[in-house]
Amino acid sequence: MKRALSSAIPLQLILFLSLVISMVACTPSRKLNYFNNLPDSTVVHLPKVIEEERVIDKGDVLDIQFNAKDQDAVTPFNKQTSATMTPGGGSKSSVAPPAQGYTVDPLGIIEIPVIGKMEVKGMTSRQLKSRLTALVSPYLKEPIVDVKFNTFNITVLGEVRAPGTFNLTGAKTTVFEALAAAGDLPNSAKKYNIHLYRDYNGERSVTKLDLTNKSLLYNQQLFQMKPNDVIYVQTRRSSVFREDFGLVASIVTLVVSIVTLGFTLTK
Repeated sequence: MKRALSSAIPLQLILFLSLVISMVACTPSRKLNYFNNLPDSTVVHLPKVIEEERVIDKGDVLDIQFNAKDQDAVTPFNKQTSATMTPGGGSKSSVAPPAQGYTVDPLGIIEIPVIGKMEVKGMTSRQLKSRLTALVSPYLKEPIVDVKFNTFNITVLGEVRAPGTFNLTGAKTTVFEALAAAGDLPNSAKKYNIHLYRDYNGERSVTKLDLTNKSLLYNQQLFQMKPNDVIYVQTRRSSVFREDFGLVASIVTLVVSIVTLGFTLTK
C-alpha cells in the first residue's frame, strides 16, 4: 500500500508541474497581436496622410545634380565620384553603408564645386533646389537642378530579431517598415510599450508607442518615421521568467522522471 502511494506521488508532481508550465506559457493574444481594437470589418478606412517636406539636418547626405544644354559647362558644378564595388555582390547588413553625395556638416553647411560653401540646414529639398538654380543661372543656360536625400537612417534596438541601423529607401517610412528591417518583433517583445526617441528639426523627444492599439494608425506624427529616429523595444518580464522557469521545470521533470522510474523498478 505504501509502495503504491509512494509511486503515485511522483505522478502527481508531474501532472501538477505540467499544469503550472502550461499556465505560465500562455500569453494573452491581446499582448501579441497588432491593433487588437480594429473594427471587425473587411476594410477599415484611415485618414489621408498629409505630405510633409523633409527638412535638411546635419548628417544628411544630399544627392545634387546639375544639368543644362551645354554639358561641358555643367561638368565643373557636379561632384566627381568614383563607383565602388562591394566584394561578393553586397549583402544585407545591420549597419547602414556610407552614402555618397554631399554630407551636411555639424554646422549645417555643404560645399559645392564653383559655388562654394552654403548653409542648408533647415531648408527643404525644394527650397535648396530653387536657391541653387538662382546661383548657377549666371553660368548655365536653362539650368536644371535635382536635389534628393541619399539617407533615411533608422535605428532599432532591444527585443528585435536583428537590431541595428538601417538606411531605408523612400521619402515616407512607417514604424512597420522600420521594425520589418530589424526582422520584426518576437512574442517576447513588449508591443504595447515601445520607446521612440526623436531628434528632428531642433526638437528632441521620447514617446511611448502601443502597437496593440489602433490609435497609432491615426497619429501621423508617430506612425510616420523621421530621419535618425531610434526605436527601443523592451522585453516582457514574463518572457524572461518563462525562460528561467522553463529551465528549472525541465530539470525538475527530469529528476521526477528518474525517481518514478526508480519506484517502478523496485516494485
